[in-house]
Amino acid sequence: MQNRFMWRENGELDALEPKLREFNPEVLIFAGWAVPAYRRMAKAFAGKCLRIMTMDNCWLGTAKQRLATWIAPFYIRPLADAVWLPGERQAVFARKLGFEQREILRGLYCCDQRYLEAIHSDRLLAGSSVSHAFLFVGRFVRDKGIDTLVKAYEMYRAHTSNPWPLICCGAGPLRTLLENKPGIQIEGFLQPEQLRSRFGHAGCLVLPSDFEPWAVVVHEAASAGLLILASENVGAAVHLVQDNYNGYIFGGKDASGLAALLERVSAMADERLGEMSRASHSLSLQFSPRRWAETLLDVAEQWAKGAKAAVPGTVANNTKQAVHVKFPV
Repeated sequence: MQNRFMWRENGELDALEPKLREFNPEVLIFAGWAVPAYRRMAKAFAGKCLRIMTMDNCWLGTAKQRLATWIAPFYIRPLADAVWLPGERQAVFARKLGFEQREILRGLYCCDQRYLEAIHSDRLLAGSSVSHAFLFVGRFVRDKGIDTLVKAYEMYRAHTSNPWPLICCGAGPLRTLLENKPGIQIEGFLQPEQLRSRFGHAGCLVLPSDFEPWAVVVHEAASAGLLILASENVGAAVHLVQDNYNGYIFGGKDASGLAALLERVSAMADERLGEMSRASHSLSLQFSPRRWAETLLDVAEQWAKGAKAAVPGTVANNTKQAVHVKFPV
């Protein structure tokens, strides 16, 4: 970690350029275009290395995003040779910014699957059914749809004779909306190892977000074999939630629709819950640390070989060699 550089304020980034020039990267990965120092570095290394910009912005058609598409040819597109995204909703935006299909990489986000998959495997080996509990993981803030969650759960309990509990893991200013509500268990903010055990004590993740570009927690839940109820605003739902296969997608702010799905899931027979649990785990295999690393190594190798056709805008016939690294499976 000798080359690790951490910063808190923009002024501290003045030291970044000399460090990068000394390091002489073959691949430069930077997060978006909002940080001025990142833009300067991306421009400075044009033609000298492969520049990959990451982004998780979904296309929403806002005035700010439309402005970005207008200025992209002069302000954004020249910064990067390729863009690395979580999924398809981000790819829509990337194409509007001027990136061609062959310049778009996918699979940016993933969870640490090893421990979460073990939850699913242990359940299968033990022959046990999905735990009868709903789980919410996230900040207790407006964007996460906390008000919708509470309203839907209250409606669900009012129409169900044997309701599942709702376990809520997180922290934030809207904690008061969850407090003293029958059936709701507030676990607070948990460290990763503590959170993993909560996945093992739940059968269905509920994520009613009003705004959620991706949500890695959906991948975590799928890896652990949980059913998933996600609002249409959750970016990861496009890839990791299929109606009546491993969960359901509902409209944003639709408390009554969510309440109906809570009732539907909790009324399922254990056999059906098991089928959907296995389906969820199957979908989780689309994303992994291995795929992440292999994606990066693949584009680095193509660039090192001078494969201009593979990644337009990169330097052809470059003599640098890509570095191969080992990573945990």
